[in-house]
Amino acid sequence: MSLQDFQNNSSPVGEFFAGQTVLLTGGSGFLGKLFIEKLVKCGVREILLLLRTKKGVSPEERIKVLLKKEVIFVNYATQPELYLSRIKVIEGDISKPGLAISNDDLEYIYSHTNIILHSAADVRFDESLHESVLTNVRGTEHLLRVAVKCPLLKVFVHVSTAFSQCVYEHVEERFYPPSVDPFELIRAIEQDTRMEEFEVMAKKIIEPWPNTYAFTKSLAEDVVHQYKDKLPIAVVRPSIVTSTYKDPITGWTDNFYGFNGVVVGAGTGVLRIFHIYDEYKANIIPADIVINATLVAARYAADHPLEENVFNCTTDENYTTWGAVRADCMSQKSLVAAKKSLWIPTYNTTRYQLVADFLAIFYHLLPALLFDLVLRLRGQKAQVLRLYRKVHRFSDVLRFFTIKQFTFGTERMRTVLDQMAIIDRHLFPCDMRSVVWSEFIINQVRGCREYLLHEPWEMNEEALRINRRRTVIHRCMLTVIYLGFGMLALRLLAAAGIPDLRFYLGCTEFAT
Repeated sequence: MSLQDFQNNSSPVGEFFAGQTVLLTGGSGFLGKLFIEKLVKCGVREILLLLRTKKGVSPEERIKVLLKKEVIFVNYATQPELYLSRIKVIEGDISKPGLAISNDDLEYIYSHTNIILHSAADVRFDESLHESVLTNVRGTEHLLRVAVKCPLLKVFVHVSTAFSQCVYEHVEERFYPPSVDPFELIRAIEQDTRMEEFEVMAKKIIEPWPNTYAFTKSLAEDVVHQYKDKLPIAVVRPSIVTSTYKDPITGWTDNFYGFNGVVVGAGTGVLRIFHIYDEYKANIIPADIVINATLVAARYAADHPLEENVFNCTTDENYTTWGAVRADCMSQKSLVAAKKSLWIPTYNTTRYQLVADFLAIFYHLLPALLFDLVLRLRGQKAQVLRLYRKVHRFSDVLRFFTIKQFTFGTERMRTVLDQMAIIDRHLFPCDMRSVVWSEFIINQVRGCREYLLHEPWEMNEEALRINRRRTVIHRCMLTVIYLGFGMLALRLLAAAGIPDLRFYLGCTEFAT
């Protein structure tokens, strides 16, 4: 939705945010950038952006570079003050004790904050338990401590994940009891200096959760729940967040995480075999649906503070399958191509892990050795085999979510959506029933090419020409390989004393 749409129309959700001071964590992340764009359009008075110094670059410089760089800030080029006048940078670090915020900044937060949007998290599945707890659990608890000291606070919104409770096949919109006491785990980590020994026990601690991310997000939810009597809170649980559907631009993303990595890997000819159940529901959801649903849920929770405001933001009311997603992606292979590709797209799937592991030898390992040999002969650094090691680690991480069938209750989210004013449905589109999946997947393929591989559409025709040449080479290679296997099979049959096909053909001719 454009800035003019917001300026020309008043709406209940828009008015809830207009003129408010919003404390936002994770503002430099994928969802955080989308939150900034949407909050600016809502006409908030101020966004208090919690950022840390990174690689020697101050938070103030980081946000300036971010605003100039990202196309998602659609009005920045013509109206930079629209953003700069509303953003106040608060230097801090969600993983540090007390969030590492200065006393002066804390006092400003206390006296001005109306809404807190906590979207910061360590989303790495393979992160150590120690680091995940400090960021995702302790960071959330310390932010809640800040929240209780904000007398003007209307709502505290925690962006979690639908897979925080992935140990259950069906997840309701409610809080679940934690497997361990989050506060005891925080104390254990803060007091124990033997981190290596702790990490050895980590796998046992997080069971049956598949990774530290999902485990610590479940603990963070319990921390939020324990503040329910002190604060108006809301927890929003999105499933696998992917690129934008339409708002504010189509197909935008800034990372290779999760499903984006699958799309790019398949489109560039890197990911050629994947262990997945094609008939299972694809729990992916457009990022702009998540952003709008979170803002709408925030307003609802502020108006209904006594309810258990947990909202599953998933695709259960309108879903697609992994097989349909694969078909939609591959439908683009003759229409969209990338120069930064290893080979032509040949994305295959199987429900059997042994088959996937076996085919990976022929689809991944052997081609990687061949490409690296060519690179060495050219005097270049061999790097394709190393790339495939990353691909396989990535596949292993996702496997838990691609071979299991999850369902999510969405009754509370549906209640919120049904109560939305007509104008809010236009300004904050977040009803999954309006998503046309084939359209979304096609736009995601093109968006990943443009925003992740940084190839403008003008380069597509040249990339397609390269792709067509590679297709001819690919088919010729397959013909040679299949003929080779055929000749080998005939020799093996002859060695075993079994007549080959020519014998049977001769018998047939004689009989006729």
